[in-house]
Amino acid sequence: MIIDGKKLAQEILENLKEKRKNYEKLKIAAFLIGKGEEKLSFLKIKQEFAQELNIEFRIYELDENLSKRKIRKYLSQILKHKTIQGAIFQLPIPEKFSTQYLLNSIPAKKDIDCLSSRMLGKFYTDNFIIRPPAVEVVDFLKEKFNLEFRGKNVLIVGYGRLAGKPLAHYFANLNSTVIIAQSQTKIENYLKITDIIVSGVGKANLIQDCQKGAILIDFGYSFEKGKIYGDIDFEKLKDKASLITPTPGGTGPILVAKLFENFFKLLEKEKVVI
Repeated sequence: MIIDGKKLAQEILENLKEKRKNYEKLKIAAFLIGKGEEKLSFLKIKQEFAQELNIEFRIYELDENLSKRKIRKYLSQILKHKTIQGAIFQLPIPEKFSTQYLLNSIPAKKDIDCLSSRMLGKFYTDNFIIRPPAVEVVDFLKEKFNLEFRGKNVLIVGYGRLAGKPLAHYFANLNSTVIIAQSQTKIENYLKITDIIVSGVGKANLIQDCQKGAILIDFGYSFEKGKIYGDIDFEKLKDKASLITPTPGGTGPILVAKLFENFFKLLEKEKVVI
């Protein structure tokens, strides 16, 4: 089964359009530190999705030469406004800054990416209102296609804050056996002994094999000569896997849709103390 992320994202969008009717003006602030055409292009995709929902999506481009204190002060001035109900950073943030320090500037009730320490604390202690979008994507696929994760061997390639780390917690909570592959891991030793492979490291065609009938979920992306590649060699493995997400057009559109679903979940819980 090849996942059509655009089609599934459209289904989520139609549901969100119904929720949108319950609110008047809505606005999301998106912060981009430093120049980066790829990062800006991803923000544009989110901006287009927002337009479908009649949500103002304002992109704030910040000079990376500013000090972290000046940036955080600027963020606080913007985010205190009640006219802004949600906020995100487009990652990665330049290495000179403490990423978590800046992510924590987003108030919990506006943290639709679930990346501040406060919201992550709620997620990792299983007391969440929303979960990281990558977790929501995998859980959505699980429910949509009646996938069984309990008792399965899961290989997670990469332990990043957006996919690997929260998904390790998610699968462990489902009583899966979780193997986390990092930069020094010889992943070929694990590809044929795992039922589910999830990757998010951004290395083109890193995953070259799997056991027959495996579930392959790809969050990774990289650009080579103007073309986008996933971590999983889609052409090589599409007939071997029972379910596979292509790149582009797989997890990406669903991820964006789930980000906006998080936005509405927080709006609905607005009166709850976070």
